[in-house]
Parts: sequence; structure tokens; C-alpha cells
Amino acid sequence: MRRVLVLVLCMVLCGALLTSHFAAWRAHAQERSACRALAEEGIAAAARACGTAGANTACYGHTGVVASSAEGVALNNVGQIVPLSQIKGLTTQAADLTSGAWGIAVLNIQAGLPESAAGVRAALFGDSVLTSAVRPEAATLKTLPVRTFDDLPVLLRAGASKNFPQITRLLFNQEGTADGRNKQNTWVRVRLGELVGWASVNQIRLDGDINSLPIRDDRDILPDFLYTAPMQAMTLSNVPPRGKPACTETASGLLLQRSAAAGDVPARLMVNGVELSFLSATLALRATPNDNLDVMAIEGVVTVRSFGTEATIADGEMLQVRIGGADGLTALAAPKEKTRLPFAAVEGVPLTLMPKTLSCLAGVTRNDPRVAARSGPSEKDFTSLFFMNPAQIYVVEGWNTDADGNRWWKLRNESRAENWVPQKAVRTIGACDKVEQVEVGMRASGGGNEAAGGIPGGGGFAPSTRTIWNAEVGTDQLIGNCKLGALNYCAHMVAIAPSGNGLIYRGQEIAPYYLTRVRENVYVYEGRNGMNNGRISLVLTFTSPTTYTLTQTLILDADPECQHVNVVNATMR
Repeated sequence: MRRVLVLVLCMVLCGALLTSHFAAWRAHAQERSACRALAEEGIAAAARACGTAGANTACYGHTGVVASSAEGVALNNVGQIVPLSQIKGLTTQAADLTSGAWGIAVLNIQAGLPESAAGVRAALFGDSVLTSAVRPEAATLKTLPVRTFDDLPVLLRAGASKNFPQITRLLFNQEGTADGRNKQNTWVRVRLGELVGWASVNQIRLDGDINSLPIRDDRDILPDFLYTAPMQAMTLSNVPPRGKPACTETASGLLLQRSAAAGDVPARLMVNGVELSFLSATLALRATPNDNLDVMAIEGVVTVRSFGTEATIADGEMLQVRIGGADGLTALAAPKEKTRLPFAAVEGVPLTLMPKTLSCLAGVTRNDPRVAARSGPSEKDFTSLFFMNPAQIYVVEGWNTDADGNRWWKLRNESRAENWVPQKAVRTIGACDKVEQVEVGMRASGGGNEAAGGIPGGGGFAPSTRTIWNAEVGTDQLIGNCKLGALNYCAHMVAIAPSGNGLIYRGQEIAPYYLTRVRENVYVYEGRNGMNNGRISLVLTFTSPTTYTLTQTLILDADPECQHVNVVNATMR
């Protein structure tokens, strides 16, 4: 009898536990469904409300936006559009399932570019605060010429003290521009090209009265004179949620996108004192006070500069810049080492709100069960190849079903033709509703995004594997007011390897370049050169499967009014 009672009691307890577990699972499923519905409704509403907004405007996209603006200007109704120049700041609300709010504001930022050039589309969403940091008067402030006393270089530092690190150097016969001083008149702020640093007055020759310069904060090294258009300079803040976030499908941050052709001028923005330059890219940013600014390249190539140091990130990469200071939000150091972009960092980012449709992206987070990629769409009939990495984002290039009708995603992978994962086991963002069905063993057509014989996203004559080339460099053509002589380049070997939607180009400089594809057979790099003593532009055009032409334009920091243009003709070895 006792055994029967124990058995009954165990059955009751087990049943209660199972009921409780099922109830928790059902509640979690209902919450995820509600979150997904809120995200879809918010993005669709913002797209409808702000689809006609023009250049240099801000638009109230979805419930949960508060704006600070010029007197008499309001932004408090969905669909309302106001000039960007009249907005001082925007605050958007985190997702709230009870009220149905998830703040989305859409901005069209021209970023100082000509009206004929493509600007930057931005979306501020979730628990975010964006404040204009533009100082229009910075371009017209009093300045004085600065030189060294002799042939010894002068260190320009990150603040008005020898305790601050070096940003760059003012060389002999090089002229800088002083645009500020500290209260004690012992240090001046010096512009050198696009860089800014502080120099001791005892080490420089100042042409003019130091008292005519404005007093600046002795840690101010922001190149504000370069960012004077509406919202071209901004401060972003994202407060981490307390406890578990309400919805992973509705995140917080700032999303930026620009699509431009080769030859266009890159868009330039300054966020939290960090300079961003990109021609054609989609990137997400998140700023945690007194912690880091996260810069995430979802697609395209982005050059990031802070404290005189540049770094470049491309498809599926991210980097961080430490922020702090009086407001807890200003850059305090050079960019950290770049890493792969984990899927969790971009989950909930409203990619489909951007005008350029991106691929369907899939991934897992560290808290998810392990997901095995298989050689075909079935656990029974195909072998396991590898486990999906939470620190990586995967591009979906097709779908098919197994014998039971369950849908599987086909993932792009350069080393294996077939990589399939169950759709229900992974998370996705992007235009997943536009993915086409593909046969097992066949590549997706992709509308030309993956041509046979080319790199992913490349096509044409671009190599599909690492190749070595013999490069012949033409005569250096000097354009502009050139103080230095022509540069002599020798014939050399170049290694080219496919990477993501672009190429890794390694020539005779110390560091390689990542060239992004702008159209078939044409790849471009814009940013700092490998020696980090100037800005360089590389436009590579494959003219056949075994030849290419590259136009290189270099502007040295020491000779900023001069362009060195070289044409390289190369043949595959």
C-alpha cells in the first residue's frame, strides 16, 4: 500500500512539474510571438510614415519618440516630418508589450555631401538618446598658423599636458593651425590636416596673439570643424536594460545605411567623438555610458578613426571604442582590435526599414542549443558538418524542405557547397521572406550576387581563390600644390584573396587593404594607407581573368594639398 501511495505521489509531482514547465514554455512562446508582432508592426508603420521624407529631415516613425527642438517646432505625432536643422535631440522608447510602444525615428542625414550625392539613412530605435553635437561656428573660429622652432618635431597630444598620449607630430617645415588654447595659455590646440592635438607653447612658433584664440576644454581633440552639417556630429546613448530585456526582436541603437557608386565622396559622420567614413555600407551602433561605443559593420566597409588611429571593418565585423569623460559618452582611446560580429549584437535591428534590401542573415546566441549544419536538409539522411558559431553571422542563400515538410535554410559557406540548418532552430533578421527555394546540391541564383567562377558577391573576372599577381607601377602623377617630390614605386608582387563580398589586397605596404565590390569587376578602398601617414583611394578593375588595372590616389598628411596618382597594371602569375 505504501508503495502505491509513493507511486501516486510521484506521478502527481511529475505531472505538476510537467504542467508548470509547459505553462512556462507556452508563456515564453506567446511573448516571443507578441514581440515579433510588435517589431513587424513598428517597422511597417515607420516605413509608411517616413517613406516620403526628404534630405536633412527627421521623422516620427513609431510610437515612443520624444524630440527636443527649436522653439515652436514639435515632433509628437507619427508621420510628422521636420527639418533636421531644427532638431537638437531625439529620445526613443524601449519596447513595451503592454502599451505597444517601440520608439522609431527616421533621419535622412546629408552629412555635408552635395545635394546630388546619396546621403545617409538613419533609424534611431528602442531605448536610445541621440543628441546633436554639431558646432557650426567651429568652421569660422579664429585660428593662427603654427610651426616648429627648428628641425625637431613637436608632439601633438590628446590633451593639454605631457601626461596625455601622442596623437601625431608637427614636423619641420610643416604648418599647422591653432584654433584654441587652455586657460593658462600654456598649451594650444592644433589642427594638422584632419587630426587635432595639443602642443606646448614652449615648443612651437605661433604666428599671432594667443589671447585671440578661444579657450577650449583641455581634453577637446574633436575635429568639429569638419562636421558642421545638421546631425553630422552626434552623441548616442543606450542604457542597458535592467534584468532580462522585454524583446530580443526589438533592440535599441542607431542604424545607418548609405549606397553610393564608385567615385562618389564617402559619407562622414562623427558619433561620440569617433569618426566614421563609408561609401556604401550598413552599420549599427550602440553606446553604453562609461563603457564602449560598438561599431558593427553588417554589410560594406567602414573606416573608424579615434585618437589619431584608423581601423577598417567589413561585412560581419565589429570593433569597440572606449567612451567616458564628463558625460560618460566621449571617446577616450583608439579603436580596439576588431572581432567577428556575433548574431546577438544585431538581433532586433530593423534592417528592413532601410531602403537597400539586405540578405537574410541567420545565427544563434550563446544561450541557444547547439545547431549542427548538415550536408543536406535532413537530420536522417545527411551528415553533420559543423556547429553554428554564436560569434558569427551566416548569410542565407536558399531554402528547401525535408521529407516531413520542415523548412531548412541553406547557408553560404566558401569551403563547402552544401550547408543546411533547420529554420526553426536558428534566429534570423533581414529580408528572409525574399529567399528563394533551391535544389539540394545547387547554388542559389541570388540575382547575380554569386556568379560562377567569382568570389561571393563578386562575379565577372574576380578570382575565387587566393592568387598572386605581378604588378607594374606607372609614373607618379602629381596633382595640386605639391611640396614633396614624386614617389617612386617598384614592380612588386600582389596577393589577392576573396573575403566576404570583397577582396583582401596585399601589396608592398605593411598592412593589407580590404576592397569592397561596387559593381561587377570593380573593387574600391577609401581610408588610411598602410603606413598610416596619409589617405589612399584604390580602384581595382579586373579587365580579364588574368589581368587587372588599379588606380591609386594618395594624399600624404605632410603634403595635404597634393595628390599622388599611380596606375598599376598587373598580370596573374
